[in-house]
Formats: sequence, structure tokens, C-alpha cells
Amino acid sequence: MNLSDFLSTSVLTRVAILDNDTLQPIFESAHPMRVSVNPAKRATKFAVEDGTERSDHVVKELVEIQIDFTAVDDVRAAYESLYQVWDQNTLVTVQTKVRSFPNMLLLGVPHEESVELGTAISMPLRFQEWIEVKPEEGELPPKKVANKNQSSTVKRGQVKGVEADESTKRKGSVLSGIFS
Repeated sequence: MNLSDFLSTSVLTRVAILDNDTLQPIFESAHPMRVSVNPAKRATKFAVEDGTERSDHVVKELVEIQIDFTAVDDVRAAYESLYQVWDQNTLVTVQTKVRSFPNMLLLGVPHEESVELGTAISMPLRFQEWIEVKPEEGELPPKKVANKNQSSTVKRGQVKGVEADESTKRKGSVLSGIFS
């Protein structure tokens, strides 16, 4: 099932925390009281020769979402399910009324208990977008490195070191001949 097919169901009209892979609701026993979504970007700034500032690049910031939940039914189980998501760094999809946000990491599981809430608890949850860096690997040809011996050795086979002869053997400090 893909995301658009799933969201065409009744989940689309409500705020939900979904499993990132199966898109099944994780935390159904809590009621969202307030949702704040912060997608942002910023323009880079740099000074030019005349002292003015210019921009030539836009940096997309990671999306941050805060959802204030109130858990009323079986608060212990509800909190435990969220705690496991947080503890295991499980990525989730946060569905709001207007858009879904996949690959969100739960940053904390704070909760408040008070007399005014009775047996319910209040949880202001914060999520942040998770974009994993995938390192690029490749070999450098000898002409791209300063010391050709530091380029890839894959095609060189097994290379053994050699003992230094008398002309290249180090005899001590550079200053050893001056003070003797």
C-alpha cells in the first residue's frame, strides 16, 4: 500500500502518528489538542567586494512538528508505546489535516500529570525530519592526489615494504652532526 492510497481513507481528516513502513496508526488512544508544523528554508548570505550582502543558494531546514496530545484511555500503555518509538529511534510518518510528513524522528517523550487532568496526561511531543546521509565512495586516480602512492591500491596487488639501504637509512637527528 502506498502513502496516497492509505491517506485517501478516513485517516486523512485527522492527525495521526503512523508507522513509517506500514502506515498503520501507532498512537490511537491520544487526542491531539494542537499541531504546529514548521517547514522552513533560509537564504545563504555572503559579503561581496563593495560590502553589500548577496544570496545565491537556499538551504532547506529540517521540518519540525510539535503536537500537544492528551492521553485519556490507558495512559500507561499509550505512554509506553510512544516511549518505545523514542527509545528505538523508530521513524514515523506524521499525518496532519493538510499533509503527511514521512521520516520523522520523535525527539522526546515529555509528559505532564496534574490534578486538573485527573487520570489523563498531557504530552507535548516534538518531531524532526530525518534525512540520512549516504556517503559516496569511489577511488581517486593517481593524478587527483598529491602523493601517487596514496591513490587506490586495488589494481596494484599485494605490495611489500622494502628495507632502507645505507644511502636512505636515517642516522639520527638532523642536528646530530653539528654538535658531535
